[in-house]
Amino acid sequence: MLTLGLDTALQRCSVAILRGDDILAKQSVDMERGHAEHLAPMAKRVLDEAGVGVADLDRVGVVVGPGGFTGVRVALAFARGLVIGTDVQAVGVTSLAALAASLQSPGDGVIAPIIDARRGQVYAALFDDAGQEVVSPFVAVPEEALQRLQDKTAEEKVSLVGSGRLLLGQLPPNWALSGAPEQINPVIVAQLAARAPKPSGSPAPLYLRAPDAKPPKAAGLKVQTQ
Repeated sequence: MLTLGLDTALQRCSVAILRGDDILAKQSVDMERGHAEHLAPMAKRVLDEAGVGVADLDRVGVVVGPGGFTGVRVALAFARGLVIGTDVQAVGVTSLAALAASLQSPGDGVIAPIIDARRGQVYAALFDDAGQEVVSPFVAVPEEALQRLQDKTAEEKVSLVGSGRLLLGQLPPNWALSGAPEQINPVIVAQLAARAPKPSGSPAPLYLRAPDAKPPKAAGLKVQTQ
C-alpha cells in the first residue's frame, strides 16, 4: 500500500510517504504558523522524491486534531483536495493516537498522550500497548486530566508522551515521563492510516473546545425614518 501522511495540527508541518513499511520520503519543519504556505510545496517535494503522483496513492492519512484550529483545517482541506477525482482514500488520525503510537511496545503498560492545549488546559487520552483507545480524547485542566486517567489505570505502568506531560504535576509512582519527541511523526500517521479500516467518508476535524479567536459581532444598522 502506498500511503501519504500529513500533519499540521501542532507546531510542525510534516509529510511522509510509505510503501508498506518502507519510507520513500519524508520532510518536517517546526513552525508555530504558516502551515498553509508550506504544506503544498512540501508534499510536492516528497512525492517527487518518491517518484510517484497523487493518483498512485492508495491512502492519505491526515491528523484531524485535537490541536491548533487553523493547522487542523489546513491539512484536512489539503487532504480532501488531493483525493478529488481519484480512488485515493483519506483517513483521519488523531494527534493523540499518533503520539501514543510512537511509544507502543507490547506488554509495556498503557500510554497517556498529553498535549498542551493552552489556556491552562491539556488534551489527553489513554491507549493500551496495542494502540486501542482506553479513554477517548478529552480536554481538561491538568489536575482533572490526571484524575480521569488515574481512574482507568489502576496499578498499571503508565508512560506519558507529548507537550503537556510536564503539566500534570506530581505523578503516581507507576507513571513515567517518556523521552519521546513532543511533535507528531508523519511516518506514524501514514502507518496508522494504512492499518485503519476502509473509511466510510471524508475525515472530519476533532475539536474538543471552541476556538480561541471569535469573529467580531456585526455592528447594528441604524435606520432613519421620516
